[in-house]
Order: sequence, then structure tokens, then C-alpha cells
Amino acid sequence: TSSDSGSLVIDCLSANGDPEPPTIQRIFWALTEGACATSLLYAGGKNGLTALQSMSIASGVPYTILLCLMCVSLWRAVKMEEGDLDQYGPQFTTGLLDVLSD
Repeated sequence: TSSDSGSLVIDCLSANGDPEPPTIQRIFWALTEGACATSLLYAGGKNGLTALQSMSIASGVPYTILLCLMCVSLWRAVKMEEGDLDQYGPQFTTGLLDVLSD
């Protein structure tokens, strides 16, 4: 059911948000996901499941970092809206590329 749900989400996104995308398109995405998982299992040999798990974790790490940054951004936006945090408050005294200006 996870693969079916994943196929539906990918299908809806590729159909520009259409909640009822064409069935053949959904079948395409399901087969593509299955082929990807099968190829990782086959290429991994005896450690195929480990390769598949490693790939899943490696593809999720950037999203996890992005999600953490979004949580901090949301927290800061709520604090600014309440007036607890000044939007012109603490600023960095140095820029990221200041080391190149010498």
C-alpha cells in the first residue's frame, strides 16, 4: 500500500495537481518505482536489501535538513508576528564572502 500511495502522489504531482489523473499514468509510475527497487536489490547482490535501505536513507537526508530549516523559519515568523522578535533585530556583523575581500 505504501508503493500504491507513493505512485498516486507522484502521479498527481506530474498531472499538475489533478486529483484524478489517468490510470495508465499511475501504472507507469508504479512500474517505475518497482523497477527502481528491483534494480537496487539486484545490483546489491547478497547485500541488496542493505543497498535499498541505504539509498532510502541517503535520499531522505537532504529533505530532513530542509525540513529542520523550515521549522526554524516558521518559528521565527510566528515570533515576529507576535512582536516577540524584532525583524530588524540581531544581525550578522560579517558576511559569508567577507573572507574574500582582503
